[in-house]
Amino acid sequence: MSYKHRATALFILTAILSLNAPTALADNRDRTVRVVTYNMYIGTDFSDIFQAQNSTELVTEVAEAYSDVVASNVSERAAEIADQIQASDPILVGLQEVALWRVGAPFDPAPAETISIDQLQLLMTALNDRGLHYAPIAIQTNLDAELPAVFGPTVAFDVRFTDRVVILARTDLNISQFKLEGTQTGTFTTLLPVQTGTIGTITIPRGWASADVKMRGKQYRFVTTHLESFYEPVQYAQAFEVLQGPANTNKPVILTGDFNSDAAAGGNSYQLIVSGGFADVWSTTNPFQAGYTWPLSGESPSAFLNPTQRLDLILTRGNILISTTDILGEHPTADLTLSGERPSDHAGVSATLVLEP
Repeated sequence: MSYKHRATALFILTAILSLNAPTALADNRDRTVRVVTYNMYIGTDFSDIFQAQNSTELVTEVAEAYSDVVASNVSERAAEIADQIQASDPILVGLQEVALWRVGAPFDPAPAETISIDQLQLLMTALNDRGLHYAPIAIQTNLDAELPAVFGPTVAFDVRFTDRVVILARTDLNISQFKLEGTQTGTFTTLLPVQTGTIGTITIPRGWASADVKMRGKQYRFVTTHLESFYEPVQYAQAFEVLQGPANTNKPVILTGDFNSDAAAGGNSYQLIVSGGFADVWSTTNPFQAGYTWPLSGESPSAFLNPTQRLDLILTRGNILISTTDILGEHPTADLTLSGERPSDHAGVSATLVLEP
């Protein structure tokens, strides 16, 4: 081939490569990460148990709380949350109040082990029924407590409640889209002691779970947590622990959870996290919409309330572009279970994010 022909061929090849370069670059930058956070709601309130003044009141209140859980149609609510996840199509899901209820012989000192309601398993079954491929990759166990319940003169059994924070991840993605590099879980060192009327002082454990993920060569960390709700100084200390613990990394961070600090009102714990360099995805994309997530219902999921606080959040730090966000499960007509109940007393939040190259 002559020099002239070689030069012509080189020019044509260069032109072809130049035409293809933007597409290749665009493909390389296609690091879209969709995430969801959802508080699944345990289905009852423990305040009456804590306030019981004698053993008779205590076992009666435990029975009432457990009956509330059963009446809340946990299976249907889990199925509706699965619908919300299917519509959002997230890669990662942060879940809070993922309750496990077990029962056993009454007043038996041995731990109750017979599973009666497992919110995680119910959700996984519902996701599988929809042809979705998810698996729990990190589970943090928080409160694990057992008390006797008396339902009448002839019915009594121990009720064991276990609270969990969980991260779900897609399992049907190729390794270039999702590569799990490690997970961690932890319990906060600052915890709330609660003085009860009959069983003394109990400490309420809370914690977090995280996952380090690589997507198309880009690393990031996904964290979900559930901060204290009853006493703000403890909640604030836990928020600080989040910043110093799982969020203390050079990787881009996606931080999700039920923070129990009203972002719409500028809650102190929320402000602390934002001051740690985090961007609030909802306020970034919806600066003129409140985005309230709690409370959607009273003690019963069928007792509808108008939400007044924004407690459920997705925040980002690092080279992450915020594309879209949405509130899940907040509409009383469109997002009801067959029993006419909302899936949770919290709305979920979804976000579409892009990892910058």
